Amino acid sequence: MAHTLDIRLLQLFHAIYTHENISHAAASLDIGQPAASIGLSKLRKHFDNQLFVRVGHQMLPTEFAKELAPLITQTLEQVRLINDYRRAFDPAISTRTFTLGLTDISHLQLVPKLAAYLHTHAPHICLNVVPIDAATPTLMSSGQIDLAIGFIPQLEAGFYQQTLFHQHYVALVRHDHPRIAESLSLQDYERENHLEIVPSGTGHYMAENEIQRLGVTRNIRMRMPGYLGVDAVVKNTDLIATVPEKLGFLLDDAGCRIYPLPFELSGFDVKQHWHARMHKNSDNRWLRQVCFELFHQ
Repeated sequence: MAHTLDIRLLQLFHAIYTHENISHAAASLDIGQPAASIGLSKLRKHFDNQLFVRVGHQMLPTEFAKELAPLITQTLEQVRLINDYRRAFDPAISTRTFTLGLTDISHLQLVPKLAAYLHTHAPHICLNVVPIDAATPTLMSSGQIDLAIGFIPQLEAGFYQQTLFHQHYVALVRHDHPRIAESLSLQDYERENHLEIVPSGTGHYMAENEIQRLGVTRNIRMRMPGYLGVDAVVKNTDLIATVPEKLGFLLDDAGCRIYPLPFELSGFDVKQHWHARMHKNSDNRWLRQVCFELFHQ
């Protein structure tokens, strides 16, 4: 007779599926690896399927496990909702871990301010920051990401959203650039070499497409998948980087200076996004309210 499943075995399945490693899964559940191995054996016996196959140092799911995973994730979320039903969320004593999906600009702009707030008002809450990428919508729908903040137009369909602030683009140039001084003309912009930044999983590719549609010519000499380190490149070269204005303000005078773009380029809204399953959760509502109060402009 198949072993009767309980919530701990479902949590073990979810942990192995998430970490693709039994040791890491066991650590995340605060159990020993032998106990995790015994639990996996019970899961395999119950479903009459290997569920996870060792490939190198990873435990990769079988096709059966991939089909099963969304059902188990949904079940665990329902159990959590039942446990938290009508339970008031008290940030002062909560030990909740929130997972935020953020762009690399948000790491620089938003995380320090949010960390300072949590330190004072919610000292026991843990914050897990993950990058926004192609998997973000799926992770949000499964409850593995509580909130995503950034310029993420692909999340607008099927997700709740709230605008925090508007951004424009500016040009970031080395402070002692040999050919650019008091102003940046279109002739300067088209003559100089450029650093192109298109972070994966965000909407910044739209700006690159618009520059092309405007007929503005750029000599791209370097490409980067994110904004981290862009100031170090710019201040040590003659390259121009087109960046969001708030990042430009952070980097201005740090060996770099910012200029208005010599052409009209559409701005964008930075929003916080959350899945419908999180909409009425008291803890998620608290986090959204904190982020709105801290970052709304």
